[in-house]
Amino acid sequence: MRLLMRLSLLISFTLFACSHEKEANNNEPEWLFVHTADSAQVLNKTTVLMPLSRDIFAFTDRPYRKHLYLNGEQFVSLWSEDSSNSFKADPPNAVLTWVDKEEVKELEVVITDANFDGNSVIYSIYDSLGPNLDSIEYVSLFIDYQTIAKTGARSL
Repeated sequence: MRLLMRLSLLISFTLFACSHEKEANNNEPEWLFVHTADSAQVLNKTTVLMPLSRDIFAFTDRPYRKHLYLNGEQFVSLWSEDSSNSFKADPPNAVLTWVDKEEVKELEVVITDANFDGNSVIYSIYDSLGPNLDSIEYVSLFIDYQTIAKTGARSL
């Protein structure tokens, strides 16, 4: 009986150690993204056009603590990949913030698509932006995480 218990404990510990090691090896950094602009155009209730005056800032949390910049083409390519871990397959949550008459406003959205026209990123969003918005100022878009294997982005 004791031998059977020891054997089952040994098998349990071995399986746990193997599954934990596999999990740690597959653990890639999760990148978060920030797009800022002096202003943006709300084209309709589901489309926002944000100029790209500087590259998109991306960063990771502990334990990686990395950061990099993505140009417009690199950033919107996250929506064009067909992998199950792409923004196309799993659209990210985001928070859009802007200043309106000395007041910071925010809106939680889901970004279903993003395109780059050479000057601006055109975001398609799932949630309605509501009435009476056309131009917003001091805009920031904080975008949920994505695991990026290789982006060709330049690191600082």
